[in-house]
Amino acid sequence: MSRRDARRHAFALVFQLPFHKNSNVESLAVAKKWYYDGLEAKRPSGKDAKYVDSVVWGVFERQAQIDGVIENFLRDWDISRISKVDLAIMRLAIYEMLCEPDVPIGTAVNEAIELAKEFGTDDSPGFINGVLGNVSRSIKSQGRESIG
Repeated sequence: MSRRDARRHAFALVFQLPFHKNSNVESLAVAKKWYYDGLEAKRPSGKDAKYVDSVVWGVFERQAQIDGVIENFLRDWDISRISKVDLAIMRLAIYEMLCEPDVPIGTAVNEAIELAKEFGTDDSPGFINGVLGNVSRSIKSQGRESIG
């Protein structure tokens, strides 16, 4: 399985988080079980499964910080108006940019745009590229740990 495929699994799980009544460890475990039980495609294993778990748990634990980053870079827009798909894609990408040093910042942005093309609306790739482009420039100028 490629990192891109593993990232798609992570996106699907991050996307589910807001739909669970209780945003806690148990609800995340239920979401993960539900997703994998219904999955017909190959499940991640080995280092890919570790990546998926790391990213999903990381977004789960840092969602408020990540959402704060998104809000800081929105122009005349409110986070509550962002589609759930676009929000999940940006949460995943920002987590990677801030917390996954083995993922180059440009790769996180490019992969987010690819997810937006596949799962978002026609406007999603441009919108996500605009927000993440600003986030990535800020991260590069301040250092990976400084944003938020």
